[in-house]
Amino acid sequence: MTTEFDAARLLLTLHSRTCGDTLHIWDAADDPDWRHVDDSRIDSIIASLVALGLASSNGTFAAGTACKITAKGVTVAEQYARDRDDGRMRHDFAMDSLIAAAARAYPRTRVELARFVGSERMWFYDSVLELDEVEQAVRFLESKGLVLVERSPVQARAIALTPLGIECGFENPISVRKFLSEQQQNSRPNINFNGPVNGLQVGDNNTQNNTFGYDPQQLAEFAREVLAAAQTADVPAEARAAVVADIEALQAELNASQPEQGRVRRALQKAAQTAQTCLPTLVWTGLAQGAAAGLGIPIGF
Repeated sequence: MTTEFDAARLLLTLHSRTCGDTLHIWDAADDPDWRHVDDSRIDSIIASLVALGLASSNGTFAAGTACKITAKGVTVAEQYARDRDDGRMRHDFAMDSLIAAAARAYPRTRVELARFVGSERMWFYDSVLELDEVEQAVRFLESKGLVLVERSPVQARAIALTPLGIECGFENPISVRKFLSEQQQNSRPNINFNGPVNGLQVGDNNTQNNTFGYDPQQLAEFAREVLAAAQTADVPAEARAAVVADIEALQAELNASQPEQGRVRRALQKAAQTAQTCLPTLVWTGLAQGAAAGLGIPIGF
């Protein structure tokens, strides 16, 4: 974890142990929650708090691991405590932590949830996230098209970032809520398939007819998402190769100088069917579902 994160956690401990008394000296070396941390690390954390005016250490204490909380430190610690106990803040933290963990594994971006749950990323200040909070965050990220989810018969096993999720994961700092808000503000009109690749409904009840019966940009995005799923999913090499081959065939049809509707339709149908067969544990994003539904191919498990 970062010094900033550890500093917030130490400040909460300092506030708790001193009960907000600015005259009380607290020594991390004597605290069971911090005894395992190297003294040099504690020194640097305390120094960061002192630099912010949240703690004081005038060099007269018995050890460099000792300090006092300041009045400003009391105010900030109380705010941290309110954030720690706020359901929305915990939800946002869980989402941001999941995206950060997956982005750190780039380019594969696959994260096993059992490993995530056992990591330090579960700590929100001085509190550990509950398992159901992680599960709720996974479902939300999935519903927004930021992650693909691998599931066992009883629960989610792993996540991998979609292209949109990778974009979010490359933000600094990572904020899923801010990213989604910016995406909504900058989004282009929604394009939905109506019936068997006929007319396309665009924007607010406006109808657009496409000469070829499909929207190339949407199908290209569909191909990229399925390809990303194949590359990050925990599936046999043969299954991955089958999906990649059909997606590349679809992309070749889309990139033709004069795409032919029937050939594109057949390539898309074959790619979607292969993906459904070879990637059975993935829950697809709304974009992939919409494209497949336009051809009468239900994707969803």
